[in-house]
This record gives sequence, structure tokens and C-alpha cells, in this order.
Amino acid sequence: MRCPIVLACDRRYAMPLATTLRSIVETDRSGDPFEFHVLVDGVSERIRKRILDSLPHGSASIRWIEVNLEMFRHFSTIGYISKVTYARFLIPRIFPETVPKVLYLDSDILVLDDLQALWTTDLEGNVLGAVLDGLDSQLKNQTVRLPVPRVQNYFNAGVLLIDLHQWRKAKISETALEYLKRYPGSPYSDQDALNVACDGVWKSLPSRWNYLAYNAELDVSEFAGEYKPSIVHFTTWNKPWRPGVPNANAALYDSFRSHTRFARNSMDKMESTLRIGWSRIKSFQDGRRGKSTRSEEVVDP
Repeated sequence: MRCPIVLACDRRYAMPLATTLRSIVETDRSGDPFEFHVLVDGVSERIRKRILDSLPHGSASIRWIEVNLEMFRHFSTIGYISKVTYARFLIPRIFPETVPKVLYLDSDILVLDDLQALWTTDLEGNVLGAVLDGLDSQLKNQTVRLPVPRVQNYFNAGVLLIDLHQWRKAKISETALEYLKRYPGSPYSDQDALNVACDGVWKSLPSRWNYLAYNAELDVSEFAGEYKPSIVHFTTWNKPWRPGVPNANAALYDSFRSHTRFARNSMDKMESTLRIGWSRIKSFQDGRRGKSTRSEEVVDP
């Protein structure tokens, strides 16, 4: 039996959502339809239809769930992250007790392999399964200056295999929200809160299930065999769909986007090429003048 898949989206992330969904159905080997549940804020009916039409007929159903983000208004997020990220705390409310497990995915990912092996993972009584975040080693080496919560092991919240019964039993949503009320400016917001709430009660998954592409110059297509990412997560501000920003994974991303109703036309591609060319020239000129180019080390939860 397929595991329901939950995502969250506002109007800015309509295209990435469609691309993520397309990658899921294209890499599936069973041919059975998927059950997507999308928590949305301000996504019109026209855009919802465009997203659904981006998928092959009969490959999936989409349940749209409008969420009220008022309860999260006092919590902060990194500039390029929407408050709809907090909607994952509402997941236990939208499923009945008869649904044992769900898979939550961020909308800035590509699925490159069949998900069957992921959702059939035995969580061994833990609340959820997740992949260690790059911050984990920095926290253990005490090289992080930001006020990130110190937990046993720090996971990335972009891919979460959730045991709903254990989540409810442990009151994860309530504990996470209490943490955010005490620390509304926590740097990685809902991810920090979930790490606190799930400390010691989550299972570490192989990194291939949430390969964190921090470095814009890292080409995931270079990996092979057991090291090949099954899910690649485009963290930081430098997303592969941003026009005019050099990204080694832009072609990979566009190979899925081009099959959606949000495909770029020839003018879009030409504009992006020109912007990238200008960006490289400017970066070279700034380097000659001794100026530092933009760099960011923030992690997108």
C-alpha cells in the first residue's frame, strides 16, 4: 500500500511543487497512482489545475488543503523561506487514525529513484526517519555561532518519514510550537523546533534519501552506484531554477521542469543564458578589483 505524500506550497513555489511532483511520478516503477496531500496558502484554482495538469493523466490525485498561517505569524523564517513551512505541524490533524505513516517532502527537491524502499523503512518505534543535516558535525565540533539548539543528532527536515501514531503520542507538534514560542527567532525555525521535539526519538536514514546540495557548483549527476542520490534537496538561496544564477544542477532540474505546464520557453532560456553570462563577467571583474562575491551558508530547512 502506497504511503501518502505530503508537501506544502504557496504561490511562489507553484512551479517547484509541480516539478517535484513530476519527478516523483517519472521515477516510479510500480505504475500505481500516487496520493498527494498539499498544504497550501494562497494558491489559486487556476494554478492548482496547472500543477495537476503537469502530471501524466491518472498518475496521481492531489488533495489541496488550505491552511491558516495566523498561528505562526510571530515566528520568523530565513528571508527566502515562506511561513507555509510551518504547515507541517498540522499534518497529524489532516489524517485519520487509520493512516499509520506519511512521507513529508519539501518542494525544492527532485526525486531521482523509486520511493518504495523509503516509505517501507521500519522506523522501529521512532517518531520519524530523517537524514542528518550538514550542521550536525558543526554542532558537535562547536563551530556553529548561531543559536541552533544543541541536540543529540541534528536532522534536516526536508524529507520526513513520519509515524503518525508516535508523533501524536509524543505530542511533537505541541512541543515544537512551545519551543518556537520561547525562541521565535530560532535561526532554522521549524527545523530547529522539530529537532528539539524529536531529540533522541528519530531514526537516521541513509543520506541518499535527502542529499543536501549546499554547493551550487556540485553536480549530482557525477555520483553513481550506492552513492547516487535518490532525493536531491536544493538548499540555500541558490536554487537551480533561479534565472541568471549559475548552478551545476540547472540542466538536471530543467529536464523535469520541461515536462510540466511550467516549462521555460525559448525566450526564458535566452534571458537566463544572458544573465548567467553577465553574472560571470561581473564576478570576474569584482575578483580583479578585490571585491568579495556573495556567499551564504544558511541551510534551507
